[in-house]
Parts: sequence; C-alpha cells; structure tokens
Amino acid sequence: MGTNSASLEQLKESVARSGLDAFVLTPGPTLQWVTQHDFTSHERLFLLIVGADGSAQAVVPALEESNWREAVPAVDSVHPWDDADGPETAAASALAPYASASKVGVEPLGCRFMELAHLQRGLPGVEIVGAEEISSSLRLHKAAHEAEAIRGAADIAQAALEFTLQQVKVGSREREIAATLSSQLLSRGGEGISFGPIVLGGPKSALPHGIPDDRELRAGEYLLIDFGTAHKGYHCDITRTFVVGAEPDERTRAVYEAVRASNAAGCAASKPGATMHEVHTACQQNLHEPQWDEFFKHRTGHGLGLDIHEPPSVMRGNEEVVEEGMIFTVEPGLYLDGWGGVRIEDDLWIRSDGADSLTSYPRELQILGV
Repeated sequence: MGTNSASLEQLKESVARSGLDAFVLTPGPTLQWVTQHDFTSHERLFLLIVGADGSAQAVVPALEESNWREAVPAVDSVHPWDDADGPETAAASALAPYASASKVGVEPLGCRFMELAHLQRGLPGVEIVGAEEISSSLRLHKAAHEAEAIRGAADIAQAALEFTLQQVKVGSREREIAATLSSQLLSRGGEGISFGPIVLGGPKSALPHGIPDDRELRAGEYLLIDFGTAHKGYHCDITRTFVVGAEPDERTRAVYEAVRASNAAGCAASKPGATMHEVHTACQQNLHEPQWDEFFKHRTGHGLGLDIHEPPSVMRGNEEVVEEGMIFTVEPGLYLDGWGGVRIEDDLWIRSDGADSLTSYPRELQILGV
C-alpha cells in the first residue's frame, strides 16, 4: 500500500486513466486502502472526491476532521460539517469544482442512496456511473505487508479452530461450536468476526451458506466449518470439514477425498499465466466428472483483502489472467442434498513461481471427539 500520500496519488492516476471526470469514495475498504484509516460514516455524509485533473476534495463530519487531516494531508480542501448545520453546504462547496463534469464514478457496492442524493443535488445533469474497476485495479495486487496481514489473520483463525475442535463431540450443537469459535477469534486478537461462522453438521453441511442452529451432531457425519477474522484490517477465509465421533463409511470418505484432491489441483493450477477459468476447471475436473459434477454448485473462489469478498472471481468463463500479487481463495465443494457436503478452502497469494498458501491448517480428514 505504501504511504497514504502514495496511495492517494495512485488513486488520482487511476481516475485520470479511467475516462471519468471524477470519482467519489465513501467510507469502506477502498477509502481505508487510500488512507490507512478505517473511517465510518454511519448516517453522516463522508466523501472523498478525486478529479481526473488530479484535484481532491473531502466532505468530512466534524467529529472525524482531526483523524482525516492526520491520515490524508494531501487533499486540496477539506469541507467539515457538524450535526447542527448539516452537510448540505459542505457538500455543495466540495462538488462545485466538478459542476461542468459529464460523468462521475462511484463504487456500486459502496455508494448508498443518501450519498447518491447529495451527488445528484450537487452535480445536476452529471451522469453518475458505477466504476468498480477503479478501486478493484488498485487493490487487486497485494504488497507483501498485505499478504502477511492475511497470514496473521489465518494464524489467529487456525489457533482458534484448533481450540474449538477439542470441545467437539457427538451431541455438540452447531450454535455452541460457532459461539466458542467466535469467542476464540476475539480473545486471540482477531479484529472482529468476518462473517457469522458457518458451522453445519450432517445433512445441513450440504448447504453452502447454511445457518447454525441447535441441532446436535451425530456419530459418523460431517461437520463443516467456514469462518474468518481480520488482522491489520485484512481478512482470512478458511473452511475445513471433519467427521464426528466415528470412522467414516466408504461414501463419506470418498466424497471427502474427492474434494481434497480438487483443492490440491486448484492450488497447483493457481500460478501466473493461467486463467481463472483454468483454475476453476482444474478443480472441477478433479472431482471425477460426471460422478460428482451435479454436486459442484459454486465458483471455485474469490479475491480476499480488506473485503472478505473482492475481485477476482475464480469461476467458469472468467478469462482474467492470474497475476503475481493476487490473493484469492480456492474452495471446491461437493454438496449432496439431504445427505451432506464437504468444502476445503485455502487463501492463496500468487508468487512468481506459483501459489503461497496463507492458510496451513491440515487438509487430511480428521475424526473429532473420539
């Protein structure tokens, strides 16, 4: 990421190349990338406006002004506002230099209706468009310190998982396991819980995004755990699947081993010059088509960083080339409705000679509570 001034300069250069007249950021991961500070707006208007001419204006709630001036010294003007006066005057002043623009970009998943309404009032007649490609291009390739932050998050997560698994036995409840895991993530230094842990036993493990409940685990069935935490702002995302309380039967072991081989094939295929489609295909082909094809229900993986899901998308038909510095997940799964499912997920940092897995928890089948 470099210094925050350097990051702002990179953003300015990206806007200048984009064909837009300006680009507007609201609090979220890209603004965090630019400033190295996690600003939150809640209900308050908070904007960074970057012009194609290299200008930069900020609309900042008064209670964040000191943090902003410390984090981002290089903007042309800061327009603070307080709750009593409201943001209208500050927004109008900040947007005035761009009144003659024809097209202004925003992040389609980051700009709320409230921010959009202010932009439309301050820039009447200007076309406002989604411009995700600006932020994704800046954040797509990770520096070493970003990758090491994700590795640090994974270390915390894996230690939390190891402790949690020691408590699991036949009769344990999904929700109890999720609560223990969440507590361990926080107590070991994780910066929150990236998403509610997915802890699913037996037939429910066939639901890729199921919700834990009070169902008790039974002997010989799967336990799927998908979870993450953050370290220095960067998220890890890891999934492992286990068997509870008894040796697995032939089918249970066969499904597991098919997914484990698929994960290994996807990781091996993840190297510079391959396409996302080829990584996906390597995973899918290793699931012994057509025996398992109908049970492979989702893309192979997604990018990872300040967001738990960000570009690139590792999926069929995506011809985007794998490049050094990218970080994405490889998480093949088989989901047999009404019976059970297996997913094994790792976080890969692409190096010049292949993939460095930032997650290291064992992938061999483990039997818990025996």
